[in-house]
Amino acid sequence: MQLRQRGGGMVRDGWSMLQYQRPHTELTLAEGLREYYASRAGLVSGRGISHEAREFFRCHDAAHVVFGCSTALLDEAAVKVWSFLGTTGGLDVWRGYRLPESKEIYEHITWRDTATTAVRATAALPLVVWRCLRMRKRWPWADFDHHLRTPLREIRSEYGIQPVQR
Repeated sequence: MQLRQRGGGMVRDGWSMLQYQRPHTELTLAEGLREYYASRAGLVSGRGISHEAREFFRCHDAAHVVFGCSTALLDEAAVKVWSFLGTTGGLDVWRGYRLPESKEIYEHITWRDTATTAVRATAALPLVVWRCLRMRKRWPWADFDHHLRTPLREIRSEYGIQPVQR
């Protein structure tokens, strides 16, 4: 993934790099979540989905922000690895990806996109695994509300999270 300047912000592979994605951002987790939601109008919201899916997406979206991942397919793959290896959710997180609401999202992804992302992931994901293994402690998958007012740079420092800048 290439990082380059465009206009007033940074762009990664055609995706604008948001403030929450910057490793040393001053945004709090709550501010990062607001920026994340504002940047992706098509994200699943709390209306019309099961309680289980709503809770899964709440935790999943926080992982996107804490680990500095966009919603590009390669970053979606990265946030899965971060979630499995870098959070207290571990492999139990897999249940959320099996929910009907999650499967519905994947119906819109083409085989070509999947194949291209898989090829790119073989080079990118080992660094995510390495960074997960180097974390000081695992991010709390579901019990993170007490961090909402904490700057992301402090959270990342406390947990040893180093977002991958490709």
